Amino acid sequence: MRQIALIEVLLSKQHEVTLFYRDLAPLLHCKLTNMGVDLKFVVDEAALVTMLSSTDILIVDDYALSENTLSKLNLTVKKMVFFDDGAYLNPLEFDLIVNPSDVVETIHKASKVLQGPAYRLIRSEFKSHRTRESVIDKSVFISLGGTDVKMLTPELCKQFVTSSDIAKLVVAVSSGCSEKTLTLLNSLQQNDKFELHINHPNLARLMSEADIAITSAGGSLFELMYLGVPTIALVLVDNQSQALDSSLNNSAYQCIDFRNEHADLTNVGQQALFLLKSADMKKKLSLLGQQAVDGLAVERIIEALN
Repeated sequence: MRQIALIEVLLSKQHEVTLFYRDLAPLLHCKLTNMGVDLKFVVDEAALVTMLSSTDILIVDDYALSENTLSKLNLTVKKMVFFDDGAYLNPLEFDLIVNPSDVVETIHKASKVLQGPAYRLIRSEFKSHRTRESVIDKSVFISLGGTDVKMLTPELCKQFVTSSDIAKLVVAVSSGCSEKTLTLLNSLQQNDKFELHINHPNLARLMSEADIAITSAGGSLFELMYLGVPTIALVLVDNQSQALDSSLNNSAYQCIDFRNEHADLTNVGQQALFLLKSADMKKKLSLLGQQAVDGLAVERIIEALN
C-alpha cells in the first residue's frame, strides 16, 4: 500500500512502472491496473532476476526475497532502492536505502541513506483532508488493519457503543476479515451511533472526520498523524514494536503494547475515553503528529533518485 504514493508521482512524471508481486488483493489489483501500472506475478526468484535485467530503477519493498537474490538484483539493475524495515539481518549493499524509523538505524550500506519519519510515504488521497474541516465531535474511528487478524475490533466496539461519551463510532475493515468478525460487527449496526465500512474507497475522509482514532501501529498510524487525528496505536505484531520506543510515542500519538495474549481491551477503552475528553492532549497530539509526518516523503525520495 505505501508504494502507491511513490507510484502515483512516478506515473505523473511519465515513468513506466511495473509492479512485481507474489500476492495482491483483488481491490489493489484493480486500482493499480486502472492507474496504468503493469502488473507481473513473480513465479520464482530466478525468473525475477532475468525479468529485471534491463531495469533502470528497482525499488524493493519486500520481506521474503532471499539475500542471494537481492545481491544478484543489485548487480543486474542500474539502480537499486531498498525500503528497510529490519527484515534482513545481514548487511547488504544498495544504491539508496529508505528507512523511515526514528528508532533503528539501517545496518545496510548505500551511497545515500534516507532515515527517519520524514520518509513516511503518504498517498495523494490524504492531502486534501489535512485541514480536517469536518471533524465530528466525540467521534471515534477504529481500524486495526484491514483484516483484523486478532479479531479485536468487535470487542472494542462493544465497549464504546454503550458509552454516552461517544457520539459516533466509525469502523473500517476489508472484506478479507474473518466471517466471524464481520458477523459480530454487522450485529452492532442496530445501534444508531455505529457505522461500519467494508472496503471503503475513501479512508482519508473517514479518518479526517474523527475526533480521535484507534489503529494498529503500522502504516495507518502515520496517515492519521499526517491528518492530525489524535491516535492511540496498538502494537499487534513484533515489526510494529518500534512505535513503542519512538520519541514520538506519548508526544505525537499514544501507544499500547498488545502482543501479550493477556492484554486488556478495557484499558484501551479507558485511555480512548480519557483522550476524547482532553482537549489539551488532543491538540498536542494533532500538532506534533502533523509536524512529524508532513507528506513530502515522495518528493524527497525522488530527488534522491536523481
